[in-house]
Amino acid sequence: MVPPNPFTDINSLNSIKATDARISCKLPRSNSLDSMFGHLHSFPSVESNGYDKQGMSHKFQNGRVQSLAKSTTQYDDAGSSLSLLCQHRKGSTLPGDTRQNVYDIDLKTSLPGPRFYPVDAVLKKEKLVMPLREWITYDVRETAVKIDPSNQEKYHKASTLRKVTISHAIATLLQHLALNCQVTQCSSNDLKRLCSIDNFVIRVSTEQSDPGWEVMGVDMINPKMQVQILTGVYTSCNFFDAVNEEEFTGRTITSNIISPYVGPDSTGDPEATNDEGMLCHFFGLLLHGLFAGEDLIGITPQALQKDQGTYEDGMPSPKRSSLAFFSHMRRNEFSRATSVSGPSFNNHHDRGSLQINWVLHPLSAIGYSGSLSQVVTNLVNCGFGHSCSGDSYPSLEMALVDICFLLQEPGRFLFEDFQLSPNEGRIIYSDKRSRRLYGRTAEAHLITDTFCKVASTGESEALLISGFQGMIYFCRCGKTRLVESIFEAIEAVDGFVVARKFEEVPTTSPISVVLSAFNELCLHFFSGSTPEEVRTIYENLVNEFGEKFHILARVLPNAVNMLSCCAPILIATNETDTSTLSDYSTLCFTLQRFMRVVSRTSRPVMLFLDDLQWADPTSLGLVHSVLSDIKGTNCMLFIGTYRDNEVRSDDIISGFLDMLSHFNVMTSKIHLNGLAESDVNSLVSDALGTLPRLSKSLSQVVFRKTYGNPYYVLEFFRSLILRDLVQFSLRERRWIWDHEKICEQNITDNVLHLLSNKLKSISESTQTALKCASCFGMAIDKTIANQLSANLKFFNLSADLDSAVEDGFIDCDGTHYRFVHDKLRIAAYELINADCKGQYHFELGMAMHSYCAIKDNIDALFATVDQINHGVPSLVIGSSYQHNVAEINYEASVKSTHQAAFTSAFNYAKVAVSLLRDDSWATQYSLSIKYYLQLGKSAFSCGCINEAKAALGKVIEGSKCLEDKIDAYFLLVAIPSLESVRTCVHVLRLLGEDLPNEDMGSCQINAAVSETKEMFERESDEALLRMANLDKSDERIENIMKFYGHLSVISWITATKMHSFYMARFAQFCLKSRVKCKHLPSAFVGFGACLCNLLTNEPFVGYKIGKIGLLLLNTSELDKDEASRVYLSYYRELGLLFEPIQACVDMHNRGYELGMQVGNTSLASFHLCLAVQRKIISGINLQVLKSEIESCLKLANLHALTDLEVVMNICYTNVLTLIGEQSICPIQQVQGPRYEEIELTQEMMSSWFSGHFDRVNYLSKKWEALSNKINVKNPIEAISAAFYNGLATMKMYRTKGYKFPQPLRHISQRLLPVLAKAEECSQWNFKSKASILRAEYLSLTSKKEKAECEYEIAISSARSSKFVHEEGMACELAGMHYKHHGNMTKALDFLCQSKKCYESWGSQQKVDQMVSAIQDLLLMIPNTQCCMQDITTAPH
Repeated sequence: MVPPNPFTDINSLNSIKATDARISCKLPRSNSLDSMFGHLHSFPSVESNGYDKQGMSHKFQNGRVQSLAKSTTQYDDAGSSLSLLCQHRKGSTLPGDTRQNVYDIDLKTSLPGPRFYPVDAVLKKEKLVMPLREWITYDVRETAVKIDPSNQEKYHKASTLRKVTISHAIATLLQHLALNCQVTQCSSNDLKRLCSIDNFVIRVSTEQSDPGWEVMGVDMINPKMQVQILTGVYTSCNFFDAVNEEEFTGRTITSNIISPYVGPDSTGDPEATNDEGMLCHFFGLLLHGLFAGEDLIGITPQALQKDQGTYEDGMPSPKRSSLAFFSHMRRNEFSRATSVSGPSFNNHHDRGSLQINWVLHPLSAIGYSGSLSQVVTNLVNCGFGHSCSGDSYPSLEMALVDICFLLQEPGRFLFEDFQLSPNEGRIIYSDKRSRRLYGRTAEAHLITDTFCKVASTGESEALLISGFQGMIYFCRCGKTRLVESIFEAIEAVDGFVVARKFEEVPTTSPISVVLSAFNELCLHFFSGSTPEEVRTIYENLVNEFGEKFHILARVLPNAVNMLSCCAPILIATNETDTSTLSDYSTLCFTLQRFMRVVSRTSRPVMLFLDDLQWADPTSLGLVHSVLSDIKGTNCMLFIGTYRDNEVRSDDIISGFLDMLSHFNVMTSKIHLNGLAESDVNSLVSDALGTLPRLSKSLSQVVFRKTYGNPYYVLEFFRSLILRDLVQFSLRERRWIWDHEKICEQNITDNVLHLLSNKLKSISESTQTALKCASCFGMAIDKTIANQLSANLKFFNLSADLDSAVEDGFIDCDGTHYRFVHDKLRIAAYELINADCKGQYHFELGMAMHSYCAIKDNIDALFATVDQINHGVPSLVIGSSYQHNVAEINYEASVKSTHQAAFTSAFNYAKVAVSLLRDDSWATQYSLSIKYYLQLGKSAFSCGCINEAKAALGKVIEGSKCLEDKIDAYFLLVAIPSLESVRTCVHVLRLLGEDLPNEDMGSCQINAAVSETKEMFERESDEALLRMANLDKSDERIENIMKFYGHLSVISWITATKMHSFYMARFAQFCLKSRVKCKHLPSAFVGFGACLCNLLTNEPFVGYKIGKIGLLLLNTSELDKDEASRVYLSYYRELGLLFEPIQACVDMHNRGYELGMQVGNTSLASFHLCLAVQRKIISGINLQVLKSEIESCLKLANLHALTDLEVVMNICYTNVLTLIGEQSICPIQQVQGPRYEEIELTQEMMSSWFSGHFDRVNYLSKKWEALSNKINVKNPIEAISAAFYNGLATMKMYRTKGYKFPQPLRHISQRLLPVLAKAEECSQWNFKSKASILRAEYLSLTSKKEKAECEYEIAISSARSSKFVHEEGMACELAGMHYKHHGNMTKALDFLCQSKKCYESWGSQQKVDQMVSAIQDLLLMIPNTQCCMQDITTAPH
């Protein structure tokens, strides 16, 4: 039968992926190989048996040569060939085989998939069959003669790989026989013949122009078997080119037995051996001949007896009976044998009586790697019986595993590339060991799965990884390397990765670390997008930020740089803007809005921040604000790593996790424990370039000593090398170790002590350089190092740091010197005397101040100040440079504010203030104002309110004139309170405004409002719009308007009664000054809102004045910072009276965004409160509204917005009541008339829908009393109170049967006119309410037809205005009306329609009420049982 040719089916070949291998040949065992072997003839010569004249293939059969036809049998398909690959019987046993796999290993490789030969390349290859011995001779001759000397090394590598491939194939054949036949029971002579070089033929394919061979298969002559080899080469489709590649990483071999042996069962030799030792032994001899290309080397037994000592390397020899030939080899006492014979045994069972009369020439002595030499040696040693070395193979299966390692990772095991170090004669590998991940496969999969979840759902998640330090040099087993292992996979799916690291001694503020990550993200977004996508991003950013685009430019400069091609004019204008970010809230909000625009599920983002234990609350809060954005989806996975044994006492990480949980951000945690013993073995194997089987004894000791702690493993291992307990043998070309002495070693629990001892062994100048570098954290700028070298104390610093690089303590990336691990930095820092550390830092900082250009380098400025401040105050106060230190701290504070590092700015400002003299207000007046004012600003920006008030109080107390106090006053009134109102009034009085200190009576307030109204009536619209611009030099007018504008907002909440008076005086001042500035729109709109009295014609006058204010706001010359304030005043009352309520909600949302942009969180929270209140009365779905209010409550908690929290709790309770759920909000005592007003009107609404009509009337009376007390009736609250009060009164009148007309007169004379006036202002907002109230009144007064007409109008109006709750209310009341008048059919129709409306609204309690009413009604209508069941069981 002609054997199949693996290259016949070209299409199937190209689809094969050689990443898995297994053998599944289940054949009957044979007890003897006599019938299988027959008589082995020697190989015929090449002329008669190797090739014919046409170059056709041949095969051997019964010692004869037969030609192979060029046409061969095809494989069925690629899948069938993959089903016969070389990993065998996992989880199954063969017939008659009871052995288990001894060495279970996955032969899959994690490298990129192989690239097979192109079809045309394969077609050109000629197929040749050649005896193995002849192939060896030919390969040696080709390599030695025809190869260019310059390529000798590359051709040697190619030859080595081919020979290892052949070894793999032969091992596969022998293992197949061992598994399916009783090979282990054969005589040694049979096994010797079986493993003879002359028993194998190889099939090769080559191109005529390529001297490199490709091995296609190996044939065993007797018994007749064939194995097909499929080779996956990772770098080139040409074998020779593959080994030319510098980064050649290996190949995956799949050996497929295509002509298995099937022989009869036999009883076998009763004296045969019962293990695979001799089979491995003779296989080892075969491999030696294959690689060495020569026969055995003979020595006398007497010479062998001399080797009873130790290795020349000083290491004790192992069992000498099995490895004695190595000792003789080391002394170069070899003589080539003329006749060679193997071990001689008296019988099959007693191999202990071995008489050695030859020795092998170790492969390492002729240029092969130590690992390969060990494989061959350990195979040969299997023939020495009880004297076998512990490294000998117990089975051929384990040897096959090691051969696979040789092929898969030749850079580690086959091609050693090392040189002697000029220092201490140590070995230095010129190639970098593969940076693989050890023992973290499950964790890596979890990270990958989490990222895929974020990419598919678009919902941001957080993943925190904790554990001990774990990375040094090439080790990949710690937190950082775990995360970095998936970077490539994320980038392969078009994801973006940005990574940053916090440092214990930061060179920049922690918040700058986060900002720089998002700034880098801009580059990824724009570089990974098409020009059209970039243009779309630009347009969306402009729409989002509008005139505040310069704020984005300040936070993320790369966003502007990348968009410059789209808007050069806009960006050029904004680049000159010198305004600064207001506070931390502005920063958070800016990043939120940016991520809303640029994030997308097609390009998910992974933000990785390392060493979170060194972060601060503001930096983590910035990350939290992006992850928990309630307005958008950011599609971002945040991964943070930290050392749980080094987390600070305040444990900011726990607070960070609590915040994420509070905002329902999905969060996962991973804790990394020490490495498992198998993982430590992999690490040691990689470190030594030794096969895992051989390094296991050493790794077991290392594991017991270190408990798998990655950092301890590497440090302990390096200490063994430094003490020569592990050393490299040049003769054996491998690492060797003294097992007994290593077991006696102890590892200290104090790694810092270990590292300190190591640092003390280096030169004193290098120690000084490392101490200096450690003061700067993990890295020091090369520029700073060069400049410090000019200082006598730090002379030659750069050169000494270069020496530290050579010693391996630090790395240099071109711009920075960086410690290889922070434990090394800490150890270097500990070299500084603890009592002198402050002085050391201070002297270093002063040297930088003298020699470094800190004015031109912001980073150098921060580094200098940080060093100097270690000496504050003890080394600075009273010195000549006290003023200079204070000044550079002030400058650093200002620069930090510009960079949004508010916490750093606050700390620098505190130092500057502390360095002022005790009599600074007398001797350093200007500096005192400057420093304290900066302290107050920075304290406010990072949320330290008490510190801010104290600093600003110092300015007000110590300043000599109002001009010096004015900025402090304005900052002081930023937070709304009654005290802020009094402060504003006090400042206005100081500026010349005649304002009362105490509350005024209603008559005086009304008189001021009327006077201001008359002043507006005397002005034309054109005159109001064309006022002259304010002269910048007139600071008094600008300051008055600024404080009036602020007073207009805070008085609305905290001084409600006086609000109208303050607005009237504000408008009067603007009309008298007749100048236009950014505060003018606030004056006009605010006063217009004060005229909204529904019982007069003033609302229309106020609406006109308010519209003029909006027109002034849209004037391009005016600053838009006032927009949020103007929108609040206008849409709070005026807009709601005259414009659709849904539009008002949108403008409140816009005002919230503007307030957050300028950092006015109080103003933004007012907008958010009003937006939610308006949504409740507009009929938005209650379940949606419930979720939104929950998010607002979290936002209030995050930013400490008390006003927002109070209002949201009121609204939340109301919404839960409307839904029919029980409120879980804590009962709060509401303080302030505005909050009481909101609570009363909200509860009136929920009480009416719940059917508590008595309570509605009670709440209405309470609201009336409150309005009279504060002399203010908010029009919206007045309309709502009139509406629900009227409905509740008529319900009670109908159900309780009142006979007195007073309630009806109250409705007709007081409540109906309020609704009618509101309807005149806006039919969209109020027509349905007015019609419902009129319909109920007409129905109650027995005006049936008019009432029914009004019900229809109310239903139609509510539907057109999208007020689904009012539509349901109108239908419900209409149904009750028709029921009362006996029209049950129409009543049923209206009640069913009402039920649908309430379902759409989301009010389950009203749905249940309607179901009950419908059931009662159906009982009154005959023949409606089926209808009743259908209606009442319909899904809610």
